[in-house]
Amino acid sequence: MRDYLLILVLPLLLYAAMRRPYLSLSFWIWSALVPPYLWAFGGMSTSVRWNFLFAIVTLASFAINKINKKPPDSAIFVLAIIFFVHASVSSFLNTDEHPIVMMRYDTFWRTLLLFFFVAIVLRKKIHFEAMAWGVTLSFATLAMIDGAKFIASAGGHNIYGITPAFNDNNLSALAALMCIHIVIFLARQYQNNFYFRNGLYVVAFFNVMFVLGSNSRGAFLGLVIFCIAYWLKSKSKFRDGFFMSAGGVVALLILSDEWFNRMETIGSADEDSSFQGRLKSWKLAILMAMRHPFFGGGFDATFINIGTAHSLLLDWDSLSWFPSDTLNIGDPIFVAHSIYFQVLADHGFLGFLWYGLLFFVTLRTLNRLAKTAQEFWQVNLAEMLRLSLFAFLSAGAALSSAYNDLIFAIVGMTAALSAVVENQIKEKEKLRENPVRRRAGIST
Repeated sequence: MRDYLLILVLPLLLYAAMRRPYLSLSFWIWSALVPPYLWAFGGMSTSVRWNFLFAIVTLASFAINKINKKPPDSAIFVLAIIFFVHASVSSFLNTDEHPIVMMRYDTFWRTLLLFFFVAIVLRKKIHFEAMAWGVTLSFATLAMIDGAKFIASAGGHNIYGITPAFNDNNLSALAALMCIHIVIFLARQYQNNFYFRNGLYVVAFFNVMFVLGSNSRGAFLGLVIFCIAYWLKSKSKFRDGFFMSAGGVVALLILSDEWFNRMETIGSADEDSSFQGRLKSWKLAILMAMRHPFFGGGFDATFINIGTAHSLLLDWDSLSWFPSDTLNIGDPIFVAHSIYFQVLADHGFLGFLWYGLLFFVTLRTLNRLAKTAQEFWQVNLAEMLRLSLFAFLSAGAALSSAYNDLIFAIVGMTAALSAVVENQIKEKEKLRENPVRRRAGIST
Protein backbone atom coordinates (compact mmCIF):
# COMPACT_ATOMS: atom_id res chain seq x y z
CA MET A 1 0.00 0.00 0.00
CA ARG A 2 2.78 2.45 0.94
CA ASP A 3 4.61 1.51 -2.23
CA TYR A 4 1.68 2.52 -4.43
CA LEU A 5 1.17 5.69 -2.39
CA LEU A 6 4.78 6.77 -2.97
CA ILE A 7 4.48 6.17 -6.70
CA LEU A 8 1.20 8.12 -6.85
CA VAL A 9 2.66 11.05 -4.92
CA LEU A 10 5.87 11.21 -6.97
CA PRO A 11 4.41 13.27 -9.90
CA LEU A 12 3.03 15.83 -7.43
CA LEU A 13 6.42 16.10 -5.72
CA LEU A 14 8.17 16.56 -9.04
CA TYR A 15 5.69 19.25 -10.12
CA ALA A 16 6.13 21.14 -6.83
CA ALA A 17 9.91 20.77 -7.05
CA MET A 18 9.97 22.15 -10.60
CA ARG A 19 7.89 25.18 -9.56
CA ARG A 20 9.80 25.92 -6.33
CA PRO A 21 13.57 25.26 -6.21
CA TYR A 22 13.62 25.37 -2.39
CA LEU A 23 11.10 22.51 -2.34
CA SER A 24 13.29 20.48 -4.68
CA LEU A 25 16.15 20.95 -2.20
CA SER A 26 13.90 19.82 0.62
CA PHE A 27 12.98 16.68 -1.34
CA TRP A 28 16.66 16.19 -2.18
CA ILE A 29 17.77 16.10 1.48
CA TRP A 30 14.65 14.06 2.37
CA SER A 31 15.57 11.34 -0.12
CA ALA A 32 19.33 11.56 0.59
CA LEU A 33 19.05 10.86 4.31
CA VAL A 34 16.46 8.08 3.99
CA PRO A 35 15.88 6.49 0.56
CA PRO A 36 12.07 6.55 0.15
CA TYR A 37 11.94 2.85 -0.74
CA LEU A 38 12.76 2.10 2.92
CA TRP A 39 9.30 3.38 3.81
CA ALA A 40 7.69 1.01 1.31
CA PHE A 41 9.53 -2.25 2.09
CA GLY A 42 9.96 -3.16 -1.57
CA GLY A 43 7.72 -2.93 -4.62
CA MET A 44 7.79 -0.52 -7.56
CA SER A 45 9.31 2.34 -5.54
CA THR A 46 12.62 0.46 -5.28
CA SER A 47 13.12 0.87 -9.03
CA VAL A 48 12.97 4.70 -8.79
CA ARG A 49 16.23 6.58 -8.23
CA TRP A 50 14.60 9.11 -5.95
CA ASN A 51 17.63 11.10 -4.92
CA PHE A 52 19.02 11.29 -8.46
CA LEU A 53 15.60 12.35 -9.75
CA PHE A 54 15.24 15.19 -7.24
CA ALA A 55 18.81 16.32 -7.92
CA ILE A 56 18.11 16.56 -11.65
CA VAL A 57 14.84 18.40 -11.02
CA THR A 58 16.72 20.83 -8.75
CA LEU A 59 19.14 21.62 -11.56
CA ALA A 60 16.26 22.20 -13.98
CA SER A 61 14.22 24.21 -11.50
CA PHE A 62 17.22 26.37 -10.67
CA ALA A 63 17.79 27.06 -14.36
CA ILE A 64 14.24 28.00 -15.38
CA ASN A 65 12.98 29.89 -12.31
CA LYS A 66 13.76 33.53 -11.65
CA ILE A 67 15.43 33.26 -8.26
CA ASN A 68 18.67 34.35 -6.65
CA LYS A 69 21.56 32.71 -8.50
CA LYS A 70 24.39 34.63 -6.92
CA PRO A 71 26.59 32.62 -4.52
CA PRO A 72 26.83 34.02 -1.01
CA ASP A 73 29.75 36.35 -0.44
CA SER A 74 31.12 34.38 2.50
CA ALA A 75 34.29 32.64 3.59
CA ILE A 76 32.26 29.46 4.12
CA PHE A 77 31.43 29.18 0.43
CA VAL A 78 35.02 29.90 -0.63
CA LEU A 79 36.46 27.36 1.81
CA ALA A 80 33.97 24.72 0.66
CA ILE A 81 35.10 25.23 -2.95
CA ILE A 82 38.77 25.03 -1.91
CA PHE A 83 38.13 21.82 0.03
CA PHE A 84 36.20 20.34 -2.89
CA VAL A 85 39.05 21.09 -5.32
CA HIS A 86 41.58 19.71 -2.86
CA ALA A 87 39.57 16.50 -2.30
CA SER A 88 39.22 16.11 -6.07
CA VAL A 89 42.97 16.33 -6.56
CA SER A 90 43.66 13.90 -3.69
CA SER A 91 41.20 11.42 -5.20
CA PHE A 92 42.69 11.51 -8.69
CA LEU A 93 46.23 11.38 -7.36
CA ASN A 94 45.72 8.32 -5.15
CA THR A 95 48.43 5.85 -6.10
CA ASP A 96 46.55 2.66 -5.27
CA GLU A 97 43.90 3.09 -7.97
CA HIS A 98 41.42 1.34 -5.71
CA PRO A 99 37.82 1.58 -7.04
CA ILE A 100 36.48 2.41 -3.56
CA VAL A 101 38.33 5.74 -3.65
CA MET A 102 36.44 6.91 -6.74
CA MET A 103 33.18 5.46 -5.43
CA ARG A 104 33.57 7.58 -2.30
CA TYR A 105 34.50 10.59 -4.43
CA ASP A 106 31.38 10.08 -6.55
CA THR A 107 29.26 10.34 -3.40
CA PHE A 108 31.28 13.30 -2.12
CA TRP A 109 30.85 15.56 -5.15
CA ARG A 110 27.10 15.00 -5.04
CA THR A 111 27.10 16.01 -1.38
CA LEU A 112 29.00 19.19 -2.25
CA LEU A 113 26.57 19.87 -5.09
CA LEU A 114 23.75 19.78 -2.54
CA PHE A 115 25.73 22.20 -0.36
CA PHE A 116 26.23 24.65 -3.25
CA PHE A 117 22.52 24.77 -4.10
CA VAL A 118 21.49 25.09 -0.45
CA ALA A 119 23.88 28.01 0.02
CA ILE A 120 22.65 29.78 -3.13
CA VAL A 121 18.89 29.11 -3.20
CA LEU A 122 17.74 29.53 0.41
CA ARG A 123 16.92 33.16 1.10
CA LYS A 124 13.56 33.28 2.93
CA LYS A 125 12.15 31.89 6.16
CA ILE A 126 9.94 29.42 4.33
CA HIS A 127 13.00 28.11 2.46
CA PHE A 128 14.86 27.23 5.66
CA GLU A 129 11.73 25.75 7.23
CA ALA A 130 11.24 23.54 4.17
CA MET A 131 14.79 22.21 4.54
CA ALA A 132 14.17 21.54 8.22
CA TRP A 133 10.97 19.65 7.35
CA GLY A 134 12.94 17.60 4.83
CA VAL A 135 15.30 16.50 7.61
CA THR A 136 12.50 15.97 10.14
CA LEU A 137 10.32 13.87 7.84
CA SER A 138 13.23 11.67 6.82
CA PHE A 139 15.84 10.54 9.32
CA ALA A 140 14.29 12.14 12.41
CA THR A 141 10.99 10.36 11.76
CA LEU A 142 12.68 7.01 11.12
CA ALA A 143 14.74 7.41 14.30
CA MET A 144 11.58 8.38 16.19
CA ILE A 145 10.00 5.04 15.27
CA ASP A 146 12.97 3.08 16.59
CA GLY A 147 13.14 5.28 19.67
CA ALA A 148 9.47 4.54 20.38
CA LYS A 149 10.15 0.82 19.95
CA PHE A 150 13.03 1.11 22.39
CA ILE A 151 10.75 2.59 25.05
CA ALA A 152 7.82 0.25 24.30
CA SER A 153 10.11 -2.75 24.72
CA ALA A 154 11.49 -1.35 27.99
CA GLY A 155 14.97 -1.18 26.44
CA GLY A 156 14.80 -4.55 24.72
CA HIS A 157 14.71 -3.26 21.13
CA ASN A 158 18.13 -3.36 19.47
CA ILE A 159 19.07 -0.32 17.41
CA TYR A 160 21.37 -0.75 14.43
CA GLY A 161 22.08 1.26 11.29
CA ILE A 162 18.78 2.33 9.79
CA THR A 163 19.83 3.82 6.44
CA PRO A 164 22.54 3.10 3.84
CA ALA A 165 24.31 6.39 4.63
CA PHE A 166 24.26 5.78 8.40
CA ASN A 167 24.65 2.03 8.38
CA ASP A 168 25.60 1.16 11.94
CA ASN A 169 24.42 2.06 15.42
CA ASN A 170 27.15 4.68 15.94
CA LEU A 171 26.56 6.55 12.68
CA SER A 172 22.78 6.40 13.07
CA ALA A 173 23.07 7.80 16.59
CA LEU A 174 25.25 10.64 15.29
CA ALA A 175 22.67 11.49 12.61
CA ALA A 176 19.82 11.41 15.16
CA LEU A 177 21.82 13.65 17.48
CA MET A 178 22.24 16.21 14.70
CA CYS A 179 18.55 15.96 13.73
CA ILE A 180 17.32 16.74 17.27
CA HIS A 181 18.31 20.39 16.96
CA ILE A 182 16.67 20.75 13.54
CA VAL A 183 13.42 19.36 14.97
CA ILE A 184 13.61 21.73 17.95
CA PHE A 185 14.08 24.64 15.53
CA LEU A 186 10.77 23.75 13.89
CA ALA A 187 9.06 23.25 17.26
CA ARG A 188 10.10 26.75 18.33
CA GLN A 189 8.87 28.12 15.01
CA TYR A 190 5.42 26.73 15.80
CA GLN A 191 5.35 27.94 19.40
CA ASN A 192 1.80 29.27 18.96
CA ASN A 193 0.48 26.01 17.50
CA PHE A 194 -0.10 23.49 20.31
CA TYR A 195 -0.25 20.40 18.12
CA PHE A 196 2.72 21.11 15.85
CA ARG A 197 4.89 22.38 18.71
CA ASN A 198 4.33 19.46 21.04
CA GLY A 199 4.28 16.91 18.23
CA LEU A 200 7.72 18.06 17.14
CA TYR A 201 9.02 17.98 20.72
CA VAL A 202 7.80 14.38 20.91
CA VAL A 203 9.81 13.60 17.75
CA ALA A 204 12.88 15.17 19.38
CA PHE A 205 12.31 13.17 22.60
CA PHE A 206 12.16 9.86 20.77
CA ASN A 207 15.31 10.80 18.86
CA VAL A 208 17.01 11.24 22.23
CA MET A 209 15.80 7.77 23.19
CA PHE A 210 17.17 6.49 19.89
CA VAL A 211 20.60 7.90 20.74
CA LEU A 212 20.54 6.29 24.17
CA GLY A 213 19.31 2.98 22.81
CA SER A 214 22.07 2.85 20.19
CA ASN A 215 24.72 2.03 22.84
CA SER A 216 27.03 4.51 21.11
CA ARG A 217 29.43 6.03 23.61
CA GLY A 218 30.49 8.81 21.25
CA ALA A 219 26.89 9.83 20.59
CA PHE A 220 26.12 9.64 24.32
CA LEU A 221 28.93 12.11 25.05
CA GLY A 222 27.56 14.35 22.29
CA LEU A 223 24.10 14.12 23.85
CA VAL A 224 25.44 15.14 27.27
CA ILE A 225 27.26 18.11 25.72
CA PHE A 226 24.10 19.10 23.83
CA CYS A 227 21.94 18.99 26.98
CA ILE A 228 24.40 21.14 28.91
CA ALA A 229 24.81 23.65 26.08
CA TYR A 230 21.07 23.83 25.43
CA TRP A 231 20.28 24.38 29.11
CA LEU A 232 22.95 27.07 29.51
CA LYS A 233 21.57 28.98 26.48
CA SER A 234 17.93 28.43 27.45
CA LYS A 235 15.78 31.37 28.50
CA SER A 236 13.49 29.01 30.46
CA LYS A 237 16.02 27.05 32.48
CA PHE A 238 13.50 25.72 35.01
CA ARG A 239 11.10 24.39 32.37
CA ASP A 240 13.79 22.90 30.14
CA GLY A 241 15.65 21.50 33.14
CA PHE A 242 12.44 19.82 34.32
CA PHE A 243 11.80 18.13 30.96
CA MET A 244 15.42 17.04 30.68
CA SER A 245 15.21 15.55 34.16
CA ALA A 246 11.96 13.78 33.26
CA GLY A 247 13.62 12.33 30.18
CA GLY A 248 16.54 11.22 32.34
CA VAL A 249 14.16 9.42 34.70
CA VAL A 250 12.55 7.58 31.77
CA ALA A 251 16.01 6.58 30.55
CA LEU A 252 17.03 5.32 33.99
CA LEU A 253 13.95 3.11 34.14
CA ILE A 254 14.57 1.34 30.85
CA LEU A 255 18.35 1.32 30.34
CA SER A 256 19.99 -1.98 31.24
CA ASP A 257 22.98 -2.66 33.48
CA GLU A 258 24.87 -3.64 30.33
CA TRP A 259 24.30 -0.14 28.95
CA PHE A 260 25.67 1.50 32.11
CA ASN A 261 28.65 -0.84 32.14
CA ARG A 262 29.41 0.10 28.55
CA MET A 263 29.20 3.84 29.25
CA GLU A 264 31.45 3.45 32.30
CA THR A 265 34.24 2.27 30.00
CA ILE A 266 34.50 5.87 28.78
CA GLY A 267 36.42 6.63 31.97
CA SER A 268 38.85 3.76 31.41
CA ALA A 269 39.27 3.99 27.65
CA ASP A 270 42.94 3.01 27.77
CA GLU A 271 41.90 -0.45 28.99
CA ASP A 272 39.13 -0.90 26.41
CA SER A 273 39.89 -3.07 23.35
CA SER A 274 37.55 -0.99 21.17
CA PHE A 275 39.42 2.19 22.07
CA GLN A 276 42.74 0.49 21.41
CA GLY A 277 41.46 -0.34 17.94
CA ARG A 278 40.68 3.33 17.43
CA LEU A 279 44.19 4.31 18.49
CA LYS A 280 45.63 1.93 15.90
CA SER A 281 43.43 3.43 13.19
CA TRP A 282 44.39 6.97 14.20
CA LYS A 283 48.07 6.05 14.08
CA LEU A 284 47.62 4.63 10.58
CA ALA A 285 45.92 7.88 9.56
CA ILE A 286 48.86 9.94 10.85
CA LEU A 287 51.34 7.69 9.03
CA MET A 288 49.42 8.14 5.77
CA ALA A 289 49.39 11.93 6.23
CA MET A 290 53.13 11.89 6.93
CA ARG A 291 53.73 9.88 3.75
CA HIS A 292 51.50 12.17 1.64
CA PRO A 293 51.30 15.43 3.63
CA PHE A 294 49.62 17.57 0.97
CA PHE A 295 46.94 15.32 -0.51
CA GLY A 296 46.78 12.18 1.63
CA GLY A 297 45.83 8.83 0.18
CA GLY A 298 42.36 9.57 -1.18
CA PHE A 299 38.99 8.59 0.23
CA ASP A 300 39.35 5.55 2.56
CA ALA A 301 42.54 4.42 0.81
CA THR A 302 44.31 3.99 4.15
CA PHE A 303 41.89 1.41 5.47
CA ILE A 304 40.30 -0.45 2.56
CA ASN A 305 43.52 -1.35 0.75
CA ILE A 306 45.33 -3.99 2.79
CA GLY A 307 48.52 -3.52 0.80
CA THR A 308 48.63 0.18 1.63
CA ALA A 309 47.95 -0.46 5.31
CA HIS A 310 50.68 -3.10 5.48
CA SER A 311 53.18 -0.75 3.84
CA LEU A 312 52.39 1.86 6.50
CA LEU A 313 53.22 -0.67 9.20
CA LEU A 314 56.86 -0.45 8.11
CA ASP A 315 56.89 3.06 9.63
CA TRP A 316 54.95 2.07 12.75
CA ASP A 317 57.85 2.67 15.15
CA SER A 318 58.42 6.17 13.79
CA LEU A 319 55.43 7.21 15.89
CA SER A 320 56.54 5.51 19.09
CA TRP A 321 55.35 8.54 21.06
CA PHE A 322 51.74 7.81 20.00
CA PRO A 323 50.09 5.60 22.67
CA SER A 324 48.76 2.47 21.02
CA ASP A 325 49.28 -1.27 20.89
CA THR A 326 51.23 -2.73 18.00
CA LEU A 327 49.32 -3.44 14.79
CA ASN A 328 50.66 -6.55 13.13
CA ILE A 329 50.22 -7.84 9.60
CA GLY A 330 47.06 -9.92 9.55
CA ASP A 331 45.34 -7.98 12.34
CA PRO A 332 41.90 -6.61 11.45
CA ILE A 333 41.95 -3.03 10.16
CA PHE A 334 38.90 -0.88 10.71
CA VAL A 335 37.75 2.56 9.62
CA ALA A 336 39.28 5.80 10.88
CA HIS A 337 36.85 6.05 13.83
CA SER A 338 37.11 9.85 13.80
CA ILE A 339 36.08 12.56 11.37
CA TYR A 340 39.38 14.32 12.06
CA PHE A 341 41.66 11.35 11.42
CA GLN A 342 39.46 10.33 8.50
CA VAL A 343 40.11 13.66 6.74
CA LEU A 344 43.77 13.59 7.76
CA ALA A 345 44.31 10.19 6.12
CA ASP A 346 42.14 10.96 3.08
CA HIS A 347 43.50 14.42 2.22
CA GLY A 348 46.70 14.97 4.19
CA PHE A 349 47.62 17.81 6.51
CA LEU A 350 46.68 20.45 3.94
CA GLY A 351 43.24 18.95 3.36
CA PHE A 352 42.75 18.71 7.11
CA LEU A 353 43.57 22.42 7.35
CA TRP A 354 40.88 23.34 4.79
CA TYR A 355 38.33 21.06 6.47
CA GLY A 356 39.10 22.45 9.91
CA LEU A 357 38.93 26.05 8.68
CA LEU A 358 35.58 25.36 7.01
CA PHE A 359 33.97 24.22 10.24
CA PHE A 360 35.76 26.79 12.39
CA VAL A 361 34.47 29.62 10.20
CA THR A 362 30.99 28.04 10.13
CA LEU A 363 30.91 27.88 13.94
CA ARG A 364 32.11 31.47 14.27
CA THR A 365 29.51 32.61 11.74
CA LEU A 366 26.72 30.92 13.71
CA ASN A 367 27.96 32.55 16.93
CA ARG A 368 27.85 35.94 15.20
CA LEU A 369 24.42 35.35 13.64
CA ALA A 370 22.94 34.31 16.99
CA LYS A 371 23.87 37.80 18.25
CA THR A 372 23.25 40.00 15.21
CA ALA A 373 20.26 38.37 13.49
CA GLN A 374 17.30 40.69 13.02
CA GLU A 375 14.36 38.30 13.47
CA PHE A 376 13.40 35.50 15.86
CA TRP A 377 13.48 32.76 13.25
CA GLN A 378 17.01 33.73 12.28
CA VAL A 379 18.25 33.64 15.87
CA ASN A 380 16.39 30.38 16.44
CA LEU A 381 17.95 28.78 13.36
CA ALA A 382 21.46 30.02 14.16
CA GLU A 383 21.26 28.66 17.70
CA MET A 384 20.00 25.25 16.61
CA LEU A 385 22.44 24.91 13.71
CA ARG A 386 25.23 25.80 16.12
CA LEU A 387 24.17 23.05 18.52
CA SER A 388 23.87 20.57 15.67
CA LEU A 389 27.32 21.46 14.38
CA PHE A 390 28.76 21.25 17.89
CA ALA A 391 27.20 17.81 18.33
CA PHE A 392 28.80 16.67 15.08
CA LEU A 393 32.22 18.01 15.98
CA SER A 394 32.15 16.46 19.45
CA ALA A 395 30.53 13.07 18.79
CA GLY A 396 32.27 12.82 15.42
CA ALA A 397 35.65 12.76 17.17
CA ALA A 398 35.10 9.02 17.62
CA LEU A 399 33.09 8.27 14.45
CA SER A 400 33.84 8.20 10.72
CA SER A 401 31.26 10.36 8.96
CA ALA A 402 33.16 13.41 7.80
CA TYR A 403 31.33 13.95 4.52
CA ASN A 404 27.69 13.11 5.17
CA ASP A 405 24.85 15.00 3.45
CA LEU A 406 23.35 16.33 6.67
CA ILE A 407 26.41 18.15 7.94
CA PHE A 408 27.11 19.80 4.59
CA ALA A 409 23.46 20.82 4.32
CA ILE A 410 23.87 22.48 7.74
CA VAL A 411 27.01 24.28 6.56
CA GLY A 412 25.16 25.39 3.42
CA MET A 413 22.23 26.68 5.49
CA THR A 414 24.71 28.66 7.58
CA ALA A 415 26.19 30.32 4.49
CA ALA A 416 22.70 31.12 3.19
CA LEU A 417 21.50 32.47 6.55
CA SER A 418 24.58 34.67 6.78
CA ALA A 419 23.75 36.17 3.38
CA VAL A 420 20.16 36.85 4.46
CA VAL A 421 21.15 38.57 7.72
CA GLU A 422 23.90 40.63 6.10
CA ASN A 423 21.53 41.85 3.37
CA GLN A 424 18.98 42.89 5.99
CA ILE A 425 21.62 44.78 7.96
CA LYS A 426 22.76 46.59 4.80
CA GLU A 427 19.18 47.53 3.94
CA LYS A 428 18.62 48.99 7.40
CA GLU A 429 21.83 50.98 7.16
CA LYS A 430 20.68 52.43 3.83
CA LEU A 431 17.33 53.41 5.36
CA ARG A 432 19.14 55.22 8.18
CA GLU A 433 21.51 56.99 5.80
CA ASN A 434 18.90 58.26 3.32
CA PRO A 435 17.06 60.69 5.68
CA VAL A 436 20.40 62.07 6.85
CA ARG A 437 21.57 62.55 3.27
CA ARG A 438 18.30 64.29 2.32
CA ARG A 439 18.51 66.67 5.30
CA ALA A 440 22.07 67.48 4.32
CA GLY A 441 20.95 68.19 0.75
CA ILE A 442 22.96 65.31 -0.71
CA SER A 443 21.29 63.58 -3.64
CA THR A 444 20.96 59.81 -3.58
